[in-house]
This record gives sequence, structure tokens and C-alpha cells, in this order.
Amino acid sequence: MPFTRLTKLLGLRPKKSPLVRRVDHLRKFVSYADAGGTPPVDSFDPARMRITFVIPDFRPGAGGHMTIFRLAHFLEEFGHEVRFLVHNPSVHKSGADAAATIKRHFQPFRGEVEIFGKHTPEAEGDALIATDRFSCFPVNAMQGFIRKFYLVQDFEPSFYPAGSEYLLTESTYRFDFDCLCAGEWLHQMMIERYGRWSMCWPLAFDASVYRLRDTRQRSAKRIALYARYVTDRRAVELAFLALGILKKRGVEFEVDCFGINLGDMGMDIPFRDHGVLNSEELATLYSECAVGLVFSATNHSLVNKEMMACGLPVVDLETDSVRAIFPNDCMIFAEPSPDGIADALEKLLSDPLERDRFREVGLRYVQQFDWSASARLVEAALRTRVTWALTKEGNDDAPA
Repeated sequence: MPFTRLTKLLGLRPKKSPLVRRVDHLRKFVSYADAGGTPPVDSFDPARMRITFVIPDFRPGAGGHMTIFRLAHFLEEFGHEVRFLVHNPSVHKSGADAAATIKRHFQPFRGEVEIFGKHTPEAEGDALIATDRFSCFPVNAMQGFIRKFYLVQDFEPSFYPAGSEYLLTESTYRFDFDCLCAGEWLHQMMIERYGRWSMCWPLAFDASVYRLRDTRQRSAKRIALYARYVTDRRAVELAFLALGILKKRGVEFEVDCFGINLGDMGMDIPFRDHGVLNSEELATLYSECAVGLVFSATNHSLVNKEMMACGLPVVDLETDSVRAIFPNDCMIFAEPSPDGIADALEKLLSDPLERDRFREVGLRYVQQFDWSASARLVEAALRTRVTWALTKEGNDDAPA
């Protein structure tokens, strides 16, 4: 008797194949029925916009979520009504639970927080903001908002090999959302590749934490390395290959690894495993080291600005995304190869005058960044595009 027939007779559910499980996994994130609702166009107040963010679930320490919560905090401070909808919750059991985590581990927040799963939320307001690839699908199905937006912090298709997830993720940039991009590289991509309306705002840093401190104890040979290797785009393997070359050259150095617990790696490289550090601990580490080493193969990392604010010279990769943000003389741009990275590190470790020069230029460069100013740019974009959508409603010839 065939197995499928036997399982039916016994009332058993047949075991799903790996392929079916993968299809089911994606389906639960992308399959949302359109939710009705009429945008409240008659009650729009540009001084008190009703703004809803749809976000994935989160844990303390999530960097992308911290950026979202910072922007939301300032939008509240500017007088707007802000709320969060958490889709497909895997950490929090209720909106109250999620709100408590935001307030305890991220930023002050007064607005509502709700969670939802497979059913499209019934909500309305002025601006609805997707924040990652999977939040785009419920946002696309929600009809009760005047205008929809996409807070783009990275080029997420690059998180996946070419295939279903890459293509599914890339498809979200073709939704009719206005893009609020973290930096010029993403901004230009959304315009040129996907034809979206787009603006950009700069990633900033917390100047009350990341600042120049007493550097008399700063080492001449310690390298602060963002070593979160489980995130492929951090290219940590390249960093360790370069460190091996540096050791063979006889350069004296020590590596201070942070971002994840590495444990005993069995490598003949002098390193300290700091694990996950809080902001104050990171600022202290940056004030003690000679060189900062942080990579991102996609959009640039916020970590390098935080390092610069503490007076730490930075080595980053020579990539389009990094070059689009940082001027020539504020950091060393290393060829993305083991030898190229080793050359950049050796240059800084062997020349204290070069370290001082990059330290001073980096400090001057980061003084222009401020989270409140970035939030003001986002606020202006929301107001402009919601107003445009209202104008377009009554005039189909309104310019885009």
C-alpha cells in the first residue's frame, strides 16, 4: 500500500519534504490578503502626522532596530503620533511585551505596539513604513494609509545567494513605496535601478557615548575588530586571513574581537574575545586601541562612525558603498583582499603620525552627524510625500 494512502487511512499527516517546508516558510511571510480601509485624507495634520512602522521581531542589541527606534523617538519628540506593528513575532508574546523591550533596551517610546501574524492588520493613518523585505508584504496589502514608505537600511537581496530569496527580496523595491534610504549609495540605487522616489538620511551616532576620551592609555598595537562572522556581509574571514599575513610579516599586534562570542578558535593569532559589548564598553574599547577594523560588503556600517567619534583610525574596504559615504582622507580604504587589508593595517600600526592624521580627520568628519537632524530629514520626506499623495488624489497630473 502506498505510504501516502496508508497515512490517510491511519489519520496521520504525511511528513513534508524539505522543498515543501521551504515553500511554506516563505509563504507565511509573503501571503497577505488585502485589508480594506480608507485613508483618513480629511484629517491630515502635517504638524501631527500619524506614522506606523511595520517591523520584524527583535532582541536587545539589534543594530537596525536601534536605528528605527531612534528615528521613531525623535518623530515623537517632534509632535507626531507613532506606533509599531511587529510582524510574525518569534520573540515577543504581546505588544506590551515588545513595548517593554523597546523602552528597556533601546529608546524611550510612548506610542502603541501591536503584534500580528498571518492576518493583515486593520489600521489607518497618514504614513505607513516598511522596514525590511518581509514587512513590505503586509504593508503592500494595507490600504488605510495616505502614503506608504520603505525605510531602506541595506541592500537586502545581497544577504542571499542568487535564487528564490534574492529575487523575492529584490521584488520589494518595485512596490509603490517611497524610499527613505540610509545613505547615498542606497538612495542612488533606488532611483537608478528601481525608479523609485527616494531620499537619503545619514546614519549618525550617540555623541553622549561615542566621544573622544582620555587617550593616554591608547595602545600602539591593538586592533579593534568587529568579528560578527555569522553575518556574511561583515567579511570577517578576510580580516583573519589578513591578520595571518601580518603575523608572518613580523608585525606586532593584538586583536580585540567584539560583536559575538568566538570561543577557542585554535588560531595562532593574539586576540581577546570580548563577545557582545554594550555601548559604553565599546566606546572604552575604541579609546584604548590603535586601529579599528570593520567591514560591510553591502551598505556601510555605523560602527566606523562610532569608532571615528572616539578618535580611532579606521580601516574599511574599498567598495562603492563605502566610497559613496566617506571622503578620501577620513579612513584607509583597503583593497578587499587579504594582502590589501594587511597592507592597510601595517601602514597604520607602523606609523604613529599616520594614525594621528587619520584620527584628526575622522574626528572632524563625524562632527556633522546628529540623530535629530537625520530624523528631521525623514520627517520632511514623510510630510512632502503624504502631501503629494493628497494632491495627486485630487489631481492625477500632479508631478511625482
